[in-house]
Amino acid sequence: MGLFDRIRRKTNLKTVICGLDNCGKTTIVNFLKEGRFIPTTPTMGKEKQEIIVAGTRLELFDMGGQTAFRSIWLGELKDAKCVLWVIDRSDTKRIDESRREFDKILSSVEKFNVKILIASNKCDLPGMSIKDVIDIFELHKINNFEIMECSAKTGKGMVDLFTKFYSILTGKLIKKSVVAKAITIYDNSGIPLVMNSNKAQADQQILEGGFLSAITSFANMKMANSNIKFESQDNGTFIIMRSNNYIGALLWTNDLDAPLEYSEEALKDLLDHLENTSNGEKADVELKFSHYATNLM
Repeated sequence: MGLFDRIRRKTNLKTVICGLDNCGKTTIVNFLKEGRFIPTTPTMGKEKQEIIVAGTRLELFDMGGQTAFRSIWLGELKDAKCVLWVIDRSDTKRIDESRREFDKILSSVEKFNVKILIASNKCDLPGMSIKDVIDIFELHKINNFEIMECSAKTGKGMVDLFTKFYSILTGKLIKKSVVAKAITIYDNSGIPLVMNSNKAQADQQILEGGFLSAITSFANMKMANSNIKFESQDNGTFIIMRSNNYIGALLWTNDLDAPLEYSEEALKDLLDHLENTSNGEKADVELKFSHYATNLM
């Protein structure tokens, strides 16, 4: 299930994903499909992927960005609903090259009435602002574009990007689910690394005490299963999970717009994401967590 709910197939909508090599196209596709960062290798030619969301089948054509493959981009645009143009906002040396390639598809985009969504990727790194990109690409001259900032490595902005992407394709709005009142990440010995909460400040001390009590009980239990739930009369349900290097604790309450099972899946995805992206240092865990938590809370 991951971050994006996949249901049965109904309709068919095509998106062509273009941009220079190493800008993060395949990483974005994998994050949209799996809800987490997955290391990739360069795409050779093109690869077709599918995502099923709310009964709609979305077809994603991930186009190789190397010079040898750019000639095939135009052939895929004639029956596309949207082109997702990916920019590496941290690579200022190649931004003019990206602009030149972008200009080459504009006549086909107009001819076939293809909508444009621009992903300013790698926002976890220093780089260009949204305004910089708009100015360099002269996007003010284009009528039907949207631009979003994201990081397909840390997860920042990925659900917002997907929400916009889905709306452009279908004309429908989807609401981001809030899956937790609070989430805390500990190292595997139970030392807290980072916490994010949308509860009122007055509740914070009680909440932290509840997490500490739950995690202490979890750490002292000898069990084969690394996942467990603790009911708290004052707070809600604490979901506790362990991965190789981290323990995650999520507070779920019945007034959230996500079922308990979805919150459990979201916590597992978060831990998987940290295992795949973080080097274990507290500052790096804080960065990866804070970026990814924008998708969950």
